[in-house]
Amino acid sequence: MDFCPIKDIQRYTKKKLKKAAEKKIPSDNALRRALEWLAVLFNLLFTWLYINRSEWAFAAGILGPTLLLVLSYREKLYAEPVLQVVYIISAAVGWLNVQKGWVQWQIGWGVHLLLFLMSSALAAGWGVALRRYTTANFPILDALVASWGMLATWLMMYQVHACWLYLLAVNALSIFIYSRRRLFTAACMFVLYFIMSIDGYFQLHWFEL
Repeated sequence: MDFCPIKDIQRYTKKKLKKAAEKKIPSDNALRRALEWLAVLFNLLFTWLYINRSEWAFAAGILGPTLLLVLSYREKLYAEPVLQVVYIISAAVGWLNVQKGWVQWQIGWGVHLLLFLMSSALAAGWGVALRRYTTANFPILDALVASWGMLATWLMMYQVHACWLYLLAVNALSIFIYSRRRLFTAACMFVLYFIMSIDGYFQLHWFEL
């Protein structure tokens, strides 16, 4: 007999699942692309306005990370949302700081070394925890980006020039992570960020008005 209830049920179930997936994927991909493009737009706007010392940088510095937080969580980059929350808080702190006239801190290299070692230790522990207890993609690299990114952002809000060195490392790792997740628009954003970090550190004035 050609009739087999179990096989027919399996075929019917596969067809239904396939149709449901076909209906879901385009809308999901559309949301993914919209989040990616808007996050790229506002994050680039923040960096460009920051380089040009505009207080409006911090408005973009809140919107961009909020969008990237949602996107990174959807992509199972679980350390990244924490970084984006820090970015949002830092943008608010930066807004308060700029009201006082862009207060600039001076930090010695000994302190920088201590901060680097502490952030790297945090990244190592965080990465191990993500690998063991979650389904995170690239847990160690994700944790490094988050830890170094938090440090860089904190230094950036107080005009510590060496923040650009940390951002060079963060952006280089982000290019790899986002390109591997096939988020190529976001990866291109980090390529531009990397170039902006070179500009910021060496004060080349490529992006200034």
